[in-house]
Amino acid sequence: MSRTLIYFLLFIVTNNLVSQTYDRSYLHHDIMASYGLPATDLFVDINSTMLNEKFPDRRYVRDNYRGSGVVSVSYRRVSKNELMLWGISAAYCQTTGDIYNVGHYEGELNRRFITIAVDGQYRYQNMNKIQLYSGLGIGYSFGSETLNPLSNSGSPSVSGSINRIAWQINAIGVRIGDSIAGTVEFGYGYKGIVNVGLSIQLY
Repeated sequence: MSRTLIYFLLFIVTNNLVSQTYDRSYLHHDIMASYGLPATDLFVDINSTMLNEKFPDRRYVRDNYRGSGVVSVSYRRVSKNELMLWGISAAYCQTTGDIYNVGHYEGELNRRFITIAVDGQYRYQNMNKIQLYSGLGIGYSFGSETLNPLSNSGSPSVSGSINRIAWQINAIGVRIGDSIAGTVEFGYGYKGIVNVGLSIQLY
């Protein structure tokens, strides 16, 4: 009788483990807000049609770059094995710089960028509370720029657009936590080089 009871209990435990293996619940959705530095415009020479038209000899230079960093939000769908994440991201940044033409100060250049991209992540380490991953994103940046000359120069402000393809490569990212976690990413692209954020995962 005792042997029959033991077999019965082993059957129940084994069946329960198999059910958990195939019907395991997982976190379906990942929502992340992050802040990155520096903005792409501060380390990549972005062609400006507006400046090229204003200074046809193209002897102008931009100096004293500064920016607010990149604010971004992302939504990703988590695969059932919790190794792949796919979704969409939106990012915003603004930068300021001084324009000189043949050594003469022409004014302050203000730029704003809104980027929409599709992106994905691959987790190559998925431990209990620590995930290591790499990622790739590609999309489009909608940019605007305005050159504001000195108020006493008598010259009007000039504006233009600087739309361009955008991309982001995350060489390595670390997520630490459970359903709510902190993240840090090191990469290159429209989110900057170093990016820190908060990730929330939901069923």
